[in-house]
Amino acid sequence: MSYKTILVHADLSRHAPARIRIAAQLAKAHGAHLIGLAATGVSRDVFPHGYHAAPDSLEASYFQPLHDTASRALEQFTTIAAEAGVSSESRLVCDLASDALAHVGRFSDLVVVNQDDLAEALTDTIGRIPEYVLFTSARPVLVVPCAPVARQPGDHVLVAWNGSKEASAALRAALPVLQRAVRVTVVSFRLPDESSLVEDDDDAGITAFLGRHGVQAQMLTIGRNIDCGHNLLTLATQDGYDLVVMGCYGHTQFRELFLGGVSRTLLQNSTVPLLMAR
Repeated sequence: MSYKTILVHADLSRHAPARIRIAAQLAKAHGAHLIGLAATGVSRDVFPHGYHAAPDSLEASYFQPLHDTASRALEQFTTIAAEAGVSSESRLVCDLASDALAHVGRFSDLVVVNQDDLAEALTDTIGRIPEYVLFTSARPVLVVPCAPVARQPGDHVLVAWNGSKEASAALRAALPVLQRAVRVTVVSFRLPDESSLVEDDDDAGITAFLGRHGVQAQMLTIGRNIDCGHNLLTLATQDGYDLVVMGCYGHTQFRELFLGGVSRTLLQNSTVPLLMAR
């Protein structure tokens, strides 16, 4: 299995070059087509048919710089994609970045975005892009952390499992990566007095499922406490994992998303790339 179409957010943030390089290397490994998407940061409701303001008009004086900024972001994307030697194309969309990524993402196998950095307020980066794209595109999302990434993610993969449909969706979405990984560990958290019958069945089912896809995984059970999110992050960093796979849990598809505690903890605090699905 492999990803055939990968979409990456292209902007002029300080994190963009690293994000695009990770997406380009992933596209190269999978023989995928890479799409770089830059958005003007203005809702499609303002320009439902695209940006067509008359030159030198008052309207153009405001919106043309946004268009020019998106164009420069795509020039940067094109340069990085060419250096990686991958099939690629650029998309300039007159919309909010979150909405544009969610829409185009529906025709992609994977969407690559950055962890939100609210200290860097760009016109097309309004915050909570990872959550919004996850909840509205129905596609897996690779969230690149703001912290520097030491190596290309995917060799040492930690899969979080709790038996939910979201965890199952993430496991399935990650198969193309897991098949190429050097080490795969599936971790579940369990209360000390919790019955092990269901969990044992899950362990056997996961092992058999992954094995039929050519993935040899180690199963790991850890005592559950009230802070599973930080425990998961500690395990990932201390044991040298370069990618965490997990389901994303939430209760609404509107912009103010209410996430489960573990999902929110990882999205806000992870220094390791996250591959998430729901």
